[in-house]
Parts: sequence; C-alpha cells; structure tokens
Amino acid sequence: MTHTYSIGIDAGGTSTRARLARGSQVLSDGHAGSANPRQVGVQTAHIQLERAIVQAFENAGLEPVLSGCKVFAGIAGIATDADRDAFLEYPHPYAQLEVTSDALLTLDAYFSGSRGALLIVGTGCIALARAQDRTVRRRMGWGFPLERGGGADLGLQLVRLGLSDWEAERRGLFRERLEGDFPNPRALMDAARGWSAGDYARFAPVLLEGARLGDARALQAVQEWVARGRAMLEELKIETGVAEVGAWGGLSEAFLEFAALEEYVLEGYGSTRQTPLDEALKRASSL
Repeated sequence: MTHTYSIGIDAGGTSTRARLARGSQVLSDGHAGSANPRQVGVQTAHIQLERAIVQAFENAGLEPVLSGCKVFAGIAGIATDADRDAFLEYPHPYAQLEVTSDALLTLDAYFSGSRGALLIVGTGCIALARAQDRTVRRRMGWGFPLERGGGADLGLQLVRLGLSDWEAERRGLFRERLEGDFPNPRALMDAARGWSAGDYARFAPVLLEGARLGDARALQAVQEWVARGRAMLEELKIETGVAEVGAWGGLSEAFLEFAALEEYVLEGYGSTRQTPLDEALKRASSL
C-alpha cells in the first residue's frame, strides 16, 4: 500500500498528541492519555498512540487508514536502546513506526538542530544539552519518584503540606484542595497507593498558587525548584560549552515567572521556532 499519511506524535508523561498530515498538508490533531511505557506498560502505551491517531483521523473527517501511516513518536520513558527496542517489537498496524525519547525530540525542536541546554519541566523534569561531539549530557529524567523538579514532585509536596494542615486542624488553600477530592486523610492515603506521576502532578498548580499568595512553605519549595533548575542548566553549559539555554514544558512558564521574581535570571533564554510535534511530523515525513 502507498504510504498515504505522515503522523508525528509527542507523548509526555500525562498526555499524547498526534498530528496527521498528507503530503505537505497538515490535516488535524488528536489526543489521548499517557503513552509512557514505564508508567502504563508497552501494551497500553501502544493503545494510547493508536487512540490519538484515530482521533486525528476522525477530527479530519476521515476513515482511519493505519496501515497507510508513517509514524514518528517522541515518547516519555524511552530512555535507552532497550526501551526503544521493546517498544518497536510490540505488534503495531502502521506501515512504519520509529520512536525516540520525547526529551531528545524536544531538544532538537527547540534549538532547530543547533546546540543549547534545555530544561524540560512538565509532569517530570529533565535538563539536557548536546556537547561538541554531539553526545547528550543530561540531568534528572530518572522518573518519578526518583527525580525532583517536575510537576509530580511539586504535587507531592503540596499533598504533604495539605495533610500536615489537615492533621493539625489548620484551614488553608492546601487542605481545602485536598478536601475537594477526599472526605478525610485516610481516604486520600488509600487512594494514593495507586497513584501515578500524573495523579500527583495535578496538585502542582496549587503549590505554585500558594507561592504567589505568599505562603512561606510554598514559596520556599518553589525557590528551591527554581534554584535546582538553574543549577542543572549552568552545569550543562559548562560541561558542553553551549551558550543558549531555554525552558519547555507545561510548567516552563511558571518556572520563568518565579525565576524572574527571585532574580534567578538566566542569560540567553530564546524562543522556540518549532514544537516537538512539528519536529515529529517532519521526521515522520522523512521515513
């Protein structure tokens, strides 16, 4: 069958986005849940990819033709060659499928192939840069709960603060957020036994809001978050000799906001010329 469609995919720790194109014409996008195989398993990750692709076809008013698709995906949790091989060994319906780390895809997209150090802060956290010999140096990206600095880590800190207020019978923003979902601390503790990184990350905005409102505990946590991100970028600049730095991801705007407020101002922050989804679609078209 002629390969009729190209599909680029950006699959982070919380959601999966697919972009459908035919030739040079972008047709539509589709969305699904997490396709991180370390979080949900390889089988479920493939299911989420297919859901996002099928939705992109449906949004374009087309019948899905998966066997005619060339797919390139940047996927959270693809950290090693073994991860990549395991993902590609699983049966799939596409004409071609290629995958890489979502972080590497984002690094190349942000700097359009040039060199720089990039902090990616979403559900998880990773900082990476290409050295002169094209090897990639990195910090974090270990996966929750090992790494610090992502939305899951910030959300966990919020939950701990809220529980502390709850048991001390203190009112406040953090306890109130938890009470919106749970009738008592025991119910929260029981639910948390099965939580993933994304479940914790949903509480991160409340910690950031607390810092904006001047809560001392939240402000300290956010200051440490900003300092940690700045330190990772500065270390990578020294190790790789790059000059430009940048931030990307669902929490990048908040990171830059608090970096400015706390005078952690980084020289050289630039603007991206294309998104990871753009980069993935470009690579799919080249398969």
